[in-house]
Amino acid sequence: MKLSSVRIRHYKSLDDVNIDFSDRVTVLVGPNAAGKSNIVDALRFARDAVSFDLEHAISSRGGISRVRQYSKTKPYKLSLQFKFLQDISETDSRSAEYEFSIESLTASNYAVDHEQASYFESVRPGGLPKAASFARDRQGVTRTKDEAQEKSTRVALDQLALRRIWTGTLPAGWILDHFIRDWRFSSIYPNRLREPSTPDKDTVLSEDGRNWASIIKALRRTVRGRQALERIREALRIVVPTFEEVSVASVGSYLVPNFRFSLKGNDSVVFDPVQLSDGTLRVFGILLALYQVPAPKFLVIEEPEQTVHPGVLAVLADAFLEVSEVTQIVVTTHSPNLVDHFQPTDIRVVTLEQGSTSVANLKKSQVEAVKRRLMSMQEFMLAEGLQPEPS
Repeated sequence: MKLSSVRIRHYKSLDDVNIDFSDRVTVLVGPNAAGKSNIVDALRFARDAVSFDLEHAISSRGGISRVRQYSKTKPYKLSLQFKFLQDISETDSRSAEYEFSIESLTASNYAVDHEQASYFESVRPGGLPKAASFARDRQGVTRTKDEAQEKSTRVALDQLALRRIWTGTLPAGWILDHFIRDWRFSSIYPNRLREPSTPDKDTVLSEDGRNWASIIKALRRTVRGRQALERIREALRIVVPTFEEVSVASVGSYLVPNFRFSLKGNDSVVFDPVQLSDGTLRVFGILLALYQVPAPKFLVIEEPEQTVHPGVLAVLADAFLEVSEVTQIVVTTHSPNLVDHFQPTDIRVVTLEQGSTSVANLKKSQVEAVKRRLMSMQEFMLAEGLQPEPS
């Protein structure tokens, strides 16, 4: 399954934003304060609401008044509308949708105003895919339909119906739920990686990388994990040719990654994270997020150029493109050096005009100039800036 598009309305500073995603890598390009971080957090909000519950997603962001867009008069209804491309077979993909809206109530309370989904539950052997859908009203009454039956259930007003209504042995919309729960986000910085790390049983790399030592240790135990570490090693050796391997040592109640580098002859030296440069640590952290096992279906990486030398960004771009064979990737950036490593059709230009964020494909005239090699995207970005295609 792939995320085809999202429409975000009245989320934080976002008034009404539409984004079409590439099948492989989508690069959100824009200056600071254009709205890239709020776009990413809107996706994260949906993941949190589905993975945990709506209360967690809202309260962890300071309450509904901090999540929905501010209005002096009638409060806005926050809404998210997703469109997916659901794989039915190797040659057949079909559209699926999921959307919900949330309204503010008195005393900082909130309720789900609307929620609906359409998808394909399963594929019958030798037959057509089984279409299904559900819709709920403001009273929480949810009607689930498939080709065989229709059921009505009631869901709490402050909870999403996805995963909370059942048909047979699985929750309605399980395929959508499973996909959204697997969305992962990465914003890893060196200072976090240098902090003491305690053992963690979670098999998913945390967003800030705090459990990276446990993830490395787990990767070394399996064949697929060791293959992933080898891919990380190969990529990092392009940046630091003397890098040999990373291992994890126990020091008291903490885990400490150790990086071994070769010296002349057969000698080697081992450094811990405190002794490594910011750039080396950041590149390793991003590569670990990319090659983690099991591979996520959808991964967002924020500003990979931070603390990284511009000449190293080509290595990360190559890794993005390789991993995008199995993982749909979204990258946010304002680096002219990074955008040059992608196709013009991968670029989405994020702009802020009169306080409103908008996202559009790269202007056709710039796309054509890049294809004809009259100018590169880096040159456009440094000269006149990447321009959005007018709506």
